[in-house]
Amino acid sequence: MKEFDAFIQPNISLLIPISKVSQDIEIFDGTSDDYRIAIDFKLKAKKRNYYVSIISSPHTKLSEELSNDYYIVLIKKDFFEKVYAMYDEAEEGIPHYENTYVEICSDILKYLNMFAFESSKSMPNSEVTIGAHTTLIGHWIIRSILGESVDMRAISSDYSVARAQHYIEQHYTEKITVELLAGLTYISSSSLSHKFKSEMGVSPIDYLLEVRLQKAQNMMRRKNVSLTDVAESCGFSSLSHFSKYFTSKMGMTPTEYIKHYV
Repeated sequence: MKEFDAFIQPNISLLIPISKVSQDIEIFDGTSDDYRIAIDFKLKAKKRNYYVSIISSPHTKLSEELSNDYYIVLIKKDFFEKVYAMYDEAEEGIPHYENTYVEICSDILKYLNMFAFESSKSMPNSEVTIGAHTTLIGHWIIRSILGESVDMRAISSDYSVARAQHYIEQHYTEKITVELLAGLTYISSSSLSHKFKSEMGVSPIDYLLEVRLQKAQNMMRRKNVSLTDVAESCGFSSLSHFSKYFTSKMGMTPTEYIKHYV
């Protein structure tokens, strides 16, 4: 495939376009035996730090409406279905995907690039590291398809910001202040706030609220629990506070969300 730089491995392959691509080739025309995921870096996702992706099942056409900046991930049918079967939703069978839009956390780009790097080098034990990246990428994509990517936020490479992120992820049900987070890495509250906002695009407290909201979404989609229990379990001070914040961010009430998604 002269239009792509191709990094081919047994279960997953990565294609990076290097010239204008004909839509008549097997990847697009519906004759491919693989699941194909096109990750478009220019299309605007609804969620911050996410990429819009398009998935098509084997023997289904893949959308031609892509920008010039995209990767295509090819996943072997047997491997895709094996990974999918590890999740509860597999009991209902694997849906047929035809240009289905999903959003994938932007961190996947790091793993795809590492996959490409390992695939192109003759590094010692590269088959081990490529196998690890293959497993991670496969699960990351399946989780995104199933809506589990709400818990996959980009992790900062800055120590103080990452430390604050990890603490928030583990203690989101507790009272958390910027002063507490700053104390974990021995920097001032203003320094942490500035670093955090610069790296993540939101303040530490807004990030905390996002984590709580996303944990609540998971509970509402997967468990038969009351909204009061959801609010308390996810660290909101009251049901009214939870409902108000949820509605402002999601554009619908918690009750409407449950009716729509559960």
